[in-house]
Amino acid sequence: MTTNASTIHGRTRLIEAALNLSYHRRSFSSLGIREITREAKLSAPAFYRHFEDLADLGTAVILEVEKAVLDAFTEVRISTAKEADLDIRPMLVKRFFDWAAENPKPVVVGASEAFGALERMRDGLKKTIRAISEDICSDNRIAALLPGLPKEEMIEVLEVLAQNVLFMAVEYVEKPDQRQAIYDKALRIVAVIFAGAHATHAMKLEQENNQAP
Repeated sequence: MTTNASTIHGRTRLIEAALNLSYHRRSFSSLGIREITREAKLSAPAFYRHFEDLADLGTAVILEVEKAVLDAFTEVRISTAKEADLDIRPMLVKRFFDWAAENPKPVVVGASEAFGALERMRDGLKKTIRAISEDICSDNRIAALLPGLPKEEMIEVLEVLAQNVLFMAVEYVEKPDQRQAIYDKALRIVAVIFAGAHATHAMKLEQENNQAP
């Protein structure tokens, strides 16, 4: 009889094996099932007790990243909850970069598969970026930086930022001697995108006011 603990352990070993292999190869979609089970020191049939196929495994990797990042961002928000006027954007970026440095494999693999061959993995990454953006948007301190911007447009702004920061996190992981410069650059990009969104919204309102009878 297979216990719940052994099931979880086997699933974890398969995820870690896939990450180990794809991290060095920079390609998750090119992995073979037997190759993964061999790396995990499990039998080939064991794979299908946990996952339907390679795309299912890839989706599980993305979901684990999503949970870890959301947990990390929640820590930031809780620890600063009493500071209503605090700009938490630098803290969120730094927390993500630190998490990426501690967990380089899922970050590098996730970024490399953003345009990879596995459609379900690409879609999973998009959904994760959306979920993280919605979570950040729920903080009133972020919303206050884009006054009047509709929620959906605010989420779109955060999705663009999340994509940029994800790819910069790969650089942050792989170039430890340049981390401060990469972090500073990320903050500049955040500021520019927020300023651009604010200016675009203001122009739209002005045009609407000018067109009003």
